[in-house]
Amino acid sequence: MNDFYEKLDEAYGSGDLAAAEALLLSAIEETREGSIERAGLFNELAGFYKGVSRYAESESAFTQALDLFDSAGMSATLEYATVLLNLAGLYRIKGETDRSAELFLRAMNKLEDAGEQDSYAYVSILNNLALTYQEKGEYALAFDYASTALARLRANEGNEHEIAVSLNNLAAIKLGQNDQVSADVYVSEALEMYDAMTETNVHHAAALTTKAVLQCRAGNYNSALEGFRRALELTKLFFGENIEFAICKRNISDVCGLLGDHDAAVSEQAEAVSIMERILGREHPSVRSALARLEQLKEKC
Repeated sequence: MNDFYEKLDEAYGSGDLAAAEALLLSAIEETREGSIERAGLFNELAGFYKGVSRYAESESAFTQALDLFDSAGMSATLEYATVLLNLAGLYRIKGETDRSAELFLRAMNKLEDAGEQDSYAYVSILNNLALTYQEKGEYALAFDYASTALARLRANEGNEHEIAVSLNNLAAIKLGQNDQVSADVYVSEALEMYDAMTETNVHHAAALTTKAVLQCRAGNYNSALEGFRRALELTKLFFGENIEFAICKRNISDVCGLLGDHDAAVSEQAEAVSIMERILGREHPSVRSALARLEQLKEKC
């Protein structure tokens, strides 16, 4: 399996998403039905599909992983709780925040029952609950979860990647509370950590986006545009043209409009709409909103 994961990491690192999917599907076919190894591979496949915004396939793969662990009598284990939190993360991305919070809390209880409060999975749940409650507009509760996660991570060495994630979560929460000074302190520390890493990190784009939003609010539009474009490149490298990629395109469109480049604003927004429509469907509220924004931009040209 070590050879498999090395090849998978190589495919991800080169941005070859087709190769990554083929490796995962082939590994599942070659693994014994009903085995724990097969459950782990379904979890990996589900994470891949979540990253590239193929949500129905992701949910199906997560469900198959949970069923396999359940059949093996492992519903009270770290492995089962990890898949639960990953599925909860999928629901959060889809905007099903109540369902997401319910599953995160369920996963947290399973980890506590298994005595795994010091695990990475437990800290991940804290960070994800922070994101979920932030999206629900419950900023005080979100801040409590994110602060707890950061304190746990700082207590141990070698957690730079996770610390940077927690710092950006806190920055995003403070942005939601219009505390731009605190937000900048948190995200600046996160970006320093990402810049010092020897390998490109999958979460770097999120911190670049947070910083770009701050730059935009401060009227530093050129710096904001540069930040959004860097985030766009990293998102495409790891996930292709997924929902986050489309959102970044939309952000770039907004900044181009603020800079007076209306042709670029229309072009970027049109690309965002096309990607969102392909993933979410034309009748999705986010797609309808993006289409309305595109029409407004076209009227200005």
